[in-house]
Amino acid sequence: MMRWIRRSSRREALRDLLLWALLCLSAVLAPVTPPWWEPSGGWAAWAAVAGAVVLGGAVLVSRRSPLAGMLIVLAVGSWSVGEGLATVQIWRLDGLVTLGPLNGFTPAIVVLSWLTGRRAARSRPAALAFTAILGTGTALTLVTSCGPRPDPVTSHFWFPLLSGILLSALLPWGVGRLRWQRVEQRAREQRLIAGQAQLHERNRIAQDMHDSLGHDLALIALRAAALEMAPDLAERHRRAAGELREAAADTTERLRRVIGVLREGERAPLTPPQESVAEIVERARESGVRVELTGEESLRDRTACRVVQEALTNATKHAPGSPVTVQVLRTSAEITVTVTNRAAPTPPGRPRGGGLGLVGLHERVRLAGGTFTSGWTGGRFRVVASFPPDGLPRETEDLPLKDGAT
Repeated sequence: MMRWIRRSSRREALRDLLLWALLCLSAVLAPVTPPWWEPSGGWAAWAAVAGAVVLGGAVLVSRRSPLAGMLIVLAVGSWSVGEGLATVQIWRLDGLVTLGPLNGFTPAIVVLSWLTGRRAARSRPAALAFTAILGTGTALTLVTSCGPRPDPVTSHFWFPLLSGILLSALLPWGVGRLRWQRVEQRAREQRLIAGQAQLHERNRIAQDMHDSLGHDLALIALRAAALEMAPDLAERHRRAAGELREAAADTTERLRRVIGVLREGERAPLTPPQESVAEIVERARESGVRVELTGEESLRDRTACRVVQEALTNATKHAPGSPVTVQVLRTSAEITVTVTNRAAPTPPGRPRGGGLGLVGLHERVRLAGGTFTSGWTGGRFRVVASFPPDGLPRETEDLPLKDGAT
């Protein structure tokens, strides 16, 4: 980090040095001097050296305080009136007045004024400085030129000064300020896009937590229920197993409430899952679920794994003890997952989750470009999901859940 900062500082120093060298060319070729002084001989060289030193200080200061650098070159370069963009005759004044004076400091005034608008985060200090200078100069010009006794000397000084500040400083500052606003707007848009990407990623992680942790908690509750029904278990251990089952169910409910349902329009994640379908089924078997798996057992498709996981969770919650059949079929264009279970041999306890599991699963399959149906058929609860193997979206019909789906 410190090395990068030092490298960045060296680059900035080289840029400032190059800028100073370029600005010194015009300042040395046309030294800035007061209008009443005509340097000659060695004095002209000293004036050029002094101008280069002032420019060096202004460029050095402008990196940390752009407004200060601009005011330095304005204070030095605005007094010299050499050539101008135009000469006009002003009412009630004798002689021609130079507008938009040009001298050796004019390029420095233009560049540093533009940098002030481009670098400064706040526009108010520069606006106040321009207002004070232009307002004071305009008031003095009006008083001296429009009064009963016009003062041509003062007017011939303020007209070039004000026109030079307006054209050489105010306009470049406005252009630089517009550039700063565009860059800032682009940065805000980038931050907004990054924030939305972070939000989508958090939602994806939340959905994965909902699927994986909900499935694991359901298996814990199933093991606790099996332990509770063991005939040789002591009564106090039976009560502890029941409390464990209730705690797992309550935790599942709280997990669902905290995570919630993903917003519409989110793409299903396309990253490969950690487990295959066979591994998910094997973990369910180890927890006491009677599961039969046929078809593509080694499939590692995230959507397929989530369908199997949520369907097994649904079966263990609402039909504990009943056998479950999982069938996974794959073609070049489609993956079809079918999970079937019979009704529970004994009525299950109070259901948990409010049916949000299959609703969220329906949304996941839809966003993956597939179709999803679930419901009771001939005394069996059947979950069928079909979707592309690569997870890319396609045009599908948004099928609702059938009556009786949980």
